Amino acid sequence: MQTCFLHIGSEKTGTTSIQRYCAQNRDSLLADGFWYPNAGAWEGANVHKRLSDAALVGDIPEESDLSIEFRDEYKAAAASGATRAIISSEFFHSRFRNEAAISRLKVFLARWFRTVRVVYYARRQDRLAASMHSTGIRGGHSTERSALSVFEKKRQYYFDHLAVCDLWAHVFGSENLICRIYERAKLENGDVIDDFESVVGLKHNSGRVREHANESLSLICMSVLLRLNASRHRKNDSLRRKLVATDRERPSIKIPLLTRTQAREFLSQFEDSNRKFFSRYVDSTLATEFEPGFADFPDDVPEPSHKEMLDFIFAPAARDLRD
Repeated sequence: MQTCFLHIGSEKTGTTSIQRYCAQNRDSLLADGFWYPNAGAWEGANVHKRLSDAALVGDIPEESDLSIEFRDEYKAAAASGATRAIISSEFFHSRFRNEAAISRLKVFLARWFRTVRVVYYARRQDRLAASMHSTGIRGGHSTERSALSVFEKKRQYYFDHLAVCDLWAHVFGSENLICRIYERAKLENGDVIDDFESVVGLKHNSGRVREHANESLSLICMSVLLRLNASRHRKNDSLRRKLVATDRERPSIKIPLLTRTQAREFLSQFEDSNRKFFSRYVDSTLATEFEPGFADFPDDVPEPSHKEMLDFIFAPAARDLRD
């Protein structure tokens, strides 16, 4: 096995969809020469978080359980004809913030692969903040109404594509970075899974299972969840799932909790680093800048009334929530 495609994120660029696709179609991918390891993946999930966690905290010895598990599965995959591997964890983007951790990961991968190609998807920072905020609300991790609260938790590096790619390029070499832009017009067929297939050279197969994850929430659903997150019922996961299910079944306005003015001001602080990022790491035939404009942001974020929220909570799809 010569090459490993190391998909490091960034977060909120379809990583879960890509991981589910690879995991649900492991046998089909293997038949086409691609190995998507179980080794290193988080139990019950498709993301290689055990591997990212291990490299984050220290060296991964050759006699460790993870190394042995990886070695045994590697041998079986190679015997089945696999010539390339795919490893994916968005936590490489969000949590690897120093060269030492990335170097430890490189040492581990060098035992198995001659070449490691680092795949990174970049999303415009204001849209990244809005999407991350929605995810935080969905998961019960945020009680803040403004999407800009995400910046206070994640800080500058998380949003700075230039800084992220400079760090990874210093360890793996800029020639081994593949940077794509997470915008529909810049993705293969407007789809992140199709785009990822084209990046790694995986033959498209319409018979494979695909499931897009983390669909956006409506304004009314986010408003209700914010109140749930701030209440003594915040750990009621059953209630949370039913509210999200209700949102899927009824049409409602979907806007980020970020105004047009806030989005424009937030994006402006990355103007210089974005210009350098595109110049240094993005194929100019793909893009030289992010898509301009702020039409998808509202002038003002309205506050749903108590009646609107109660109507949502006790919608037909969620009547059993009354108990």
